[in-house]
Amino acid sequence: MPEPSQRAAKQIQTARENLRLAIAIRGKTAAEVSRDAGLSVNALSHFLNGKGAISYPNILAACDALQVPIGILHHPNAITPARLNLHSELEALSARELASLIAELENAPHGGV
Repeated sequence: MPEPSQRAAKQIQTARENLRLAIAIRGKTAAEVSRDAGLSVNALSHFLNGKGAISYPNILAACDALQVPIGILHHPNAITPARLNLHSELEALSARELASLIAELENAPHGGV
């Protein structure tokens, strides 16, 4: 098993790659995301290029600006157009609509709706 520092370094690199991918999928530039997130362009750019770190609140702000759930940011191959679209659709549902959808999926025959 890798050392904790090696594991963390790999997750940070994956987060960088996923953030760059999310920026591309959303059709934005890093500068636009920085502006939308209230960050300096240099802070996000340095992080994306592996030249510096970024604080957790700033990562949260970038994820919010991109409508990306932070929980998937450090997982390899987790950022896809379909997953980002699904996340956006789920976020748009009311609590009642989401509960109804969950109940429908739970009661669906094997294989989903």
